[in-house]
Amino acid sequence: MAEKTSESPVRIIGSRELHQNLPGILRELENDKVRYVLTVHGKPRAVLIGAEPYLSMIIDGKRSSEALVGLQLTALLGGDMGAVALDDLERALDKRGD
Repeated sequence: MAEKTSESPVRIIGSRELHQNLPGILRELENDKVRYVLTVHGKPRAVLIGAEPYLSMIIDGKRSSEALVGLQLTALLGGDMGAVALDDLERALDKRGD
C-alpha cells in the first residue's frame, strides 16, 4: 500500500497504485486525518482528501494538520521553506489545533 509514517496523515501514492487500489483508498479518505499525495513519475501532482473532511476544512478554516500537509508539499515540490508564513509554521506545530 502507499507510503505512510505513523506520525503523518499523508500517504504518497503513484498513479498506478491509485488505479489498482481505488476502492480501498476511497474508504480510507473517509477518515478526516488521511490525505494522499498523488505522484506521476515521482512528482507530486495532486492532494486527495475525502469530501466530508474537505467541507469541514473549508468551513472551519485551516487546521494544524492542513498546515502540516502544506509544509510537506512545499518540501516535496522543492519549494522555499523560508517563504512559508510564520502563522502556517505555528499552526503546523500546534497539536491542539485538530
